[in-house]
Amino acid sequence: MKAGKVNISYEVPWTLDTAYCHDGIPLSNGVFGALVWFQDQTLMLTVNRADYWDHRGGTVWREDCTYDHLKELLTSGDFESARGLFPTSIMNGKEKRPTRLAMGRFEVKLKPGARIQSASLLLNEGEARLLCHDEGREHLIRLTIAIDEPVLLLSDPDSLVTAVKPVPSYSFARTKAYFDDFGIAAPSSVEDGWVQELPEDPSCAVLLRQQEGLFAIAAEYGAGPEEAVGRTRAVLDAYLRPAAGYDSIAEGTREHWRSLWREAADIHLPDDDIERMYYLGIYRMLGSSMPGRVAPTLQGPWVEEFRNPPWSCDYHFNINVQQCLWPAYGANLMDCLMPLFKMIDGWKPILARNAKRFVGIEDGYMLGHSVDDRGHPVGGMWTGTIDQANTSWIAQMMWQYARYAGDEAFMLDEVHPFMVKTLRVFREMMERDSDLYSLPVSVSPEFGGSSPKGLARNSTFFLVNVRFLCEKLLELEEKYAVDPEAAAMVADIYEKLPPYTAGPRQFQEFSTKPGLELYLWEDQPLSESHRHHSHLAGIFPFDTMDMADPAQKEAAMNAYRSWVDKGMGRWSGWSMPWASILHNRLGSPDMALLSLRLLKDVYMMPSYATRHNANYRGFSEFTGGDVMQVEASIAAAAAILEMYVSCVRGTVRVFSGLPGRFKDASFSGIRTEGAFLLSGVKYSGKVRTVTVLSERDETLRLANPFGGRAVIRKEGSLSWTEEDVIVLELRRGESLILENAENGGKPVNE
Repeated sequence: MKAGKVNISYEVPWTLDTAYCHDGIPLSNGVFGALVWFQDQTLMLTVNRADYWDHRGGTVWREDCTYDHLKELLTSGDFESARGLFPTSIMNGKEKRPTRLAMGRFEVKLKPGARIQSASLLLNEGEARLLCHDEGREHLIRLTIAIDEPVLLLSDPDSLVTAVKPVPSYSFARTKAYFDDFGIAAPSSVEDGWVQELPEDPSCAVLLRQQEGLFAIAAEYGAGPEEAVGRTRAVLDAYLRPAAGYDSIAEGTREHWRSLWREAADIHLPDDDIERMYYLGIYRMLGSSMPGRVAPTLQGPWVEEFRNPPWSCDYHFNINVQQCLWPAYGANLMDCLMPLFKMIDGWKPILARNAKRFVGIEDGYMLGHSVDDRGHPVGGMWTGTIDQANTSWIAQMMWQYARYAGDEAFMLDEVHPFMVKTLRVFREMMERDSDLYSLPVSVSPEFGGSSPKGLARNSTFFLVNVRFLCEKLLELEEKYAVDPEAAAMVADIYEKLPPYTAGPRQFQEFSTKPGLELYLWEDQPLSESHRHHSHLAGIFPFDTMDMADPAQKEAAMNAYRSWVDKGMGRWSGWSMPWASILHNRLGSPDMALLSLRLLKDVYMMPSYATRHNANYRGFSEFTGGDVMQVEASIAAAAAILEMYVSCVRGTVRVFSGLPGRFKDASFSGIRTEGAFLLSGVKYSGKVRTVTVLSERDETLRLANPFGGRAVIRKEGSLSWTEEDVIVLELRRGESLILENAENGGKPVNE
């Protein structure tokens, strides 16, 4: 529901100053991706597929790699033997990990004298438009990726293109070195393209086809090179039908994109950069997790051509995958979550085998932090392989989907058993300390890396994850009486495992003040700037800290002060949107906004794509390099949605995260917990209206957005309330409007 229409422009102007591929315009259908960029009036088209992998290698799970053995080694101080439980594959004397592969590009030469004058991206059509000048006339080149096939289309009705050069990734020194090191043969040239044969994965053909006024590039697989070429040519044959023009071919793609944007929440803010950040973040989420396609990796379908992507472009489950999907809930695009949930569902035998190997149980699930698209560990920071919070974070995403969608069947059939099996692994990792439980080997993601400092007792991150599972499982048991036996286990853990770890408040500038703050784990406060805000995860995303409890509020706010004190000097790009949400939930909306502005200035490229490292020195020690990761640009959209609507401990807040400097703002169709769709208007510094539509029989707890008397319009009747929290019982399909009583009970149309 998009009550209170928000007027937006879906056309985003693009810079022509593109130094490399990730400065370019991103196009995608969720599998096939392209980056459109410019070099000396040459149009560069970097292409890739989100499922293009070399699956060989990775971490080997040894038979003696059990939790008990690991704990024994760590207790005895034998860290190197503990590390040795997670060996990596060696090939030709070098570590070999599964990785997404670079594919290549096409270099499109324009006729002499033709010049690209401007470029733009139409978000709601998935189309790039290039305005060109030649001999005093304007010409339009358009590009899109077909929604249903791996085909990039380029419309050139005025014949400005004189040549197209295929350039496979093997042409670049860094990619060639990888191929040569690990026994991948050079690609074979075929007419207008190439075919790449892989040792253990399908061959991939990348081919160009031209007909009058139209170019098409496709990439398809086959069991061998000949089959790959045949299948790719068949795809091109189907698209380049006789007399088929660009418009007729692309119409289905345009309508698909339009339909997605019709569902998406809209926002308006008198800040062009932040507003554009939101819409491009949603666009990138759709491109990297299109409903029905492939779950999002570190770069989605937009892998560079000149090297294999950093960190294998794999699935990082300790923050990155999650951030790629954070906006899906509030933006009302929850089908974007389905590729991830489908992939996880297919991995359940692997997750069960991991749990069996590690803690010896038949009814558990365990997911490592860095895996390929088959669920196999890639390698790297081995401490993440035993980070069971990766599994519970997926459970949290599944639970959140069920609550936002109001999908009881999914909650009971899928989410509940997944949470129980995740919790059982945690239970096997616990020890009894007198009348309490503890987690003697736990992780606070990426703190300490793979060193002995990377594992310790009772990390707040682990405790918060367990607390979340227990809270939600007990709520489900109370409501549905699902599994009394499992509920008894849950209640026991909930009572005996601490909800977090806290210790004495750290030294502040002028004195040591009394009180406690959240620690990373026992005896370890946040001692330095750290990119992963895991010890604050009870604030967001797990929402387990009850700020109405004075002790919990004290611990959280003191940790917040220490976090601010330690600064941002070792943060990466993806740290910023998470920080923005934390600032907002802890009552600092201006700092939440500044975090996003810093993200744009320090970590974003001209394309609004985000780097892992800072663009320049002086802000963070992670500086330099050209590593694009897509999650921060997407998570920024979630942080912006938090300014408008947030749900904290079951209570929905509207406009509470919007800095006071924004006197006028509006939003339409933001989804929240309970399957409600909200729209709202703020005008002249005051919230004027909030519209609510319920998709289920549900109770909405809404923090009074007016700070005083509210008028409730429902089915032609009027009522008034001054409650701090307005409780509304709604039926499926029912809607109402809340208005600021200062309006005199009259509707506002501003």
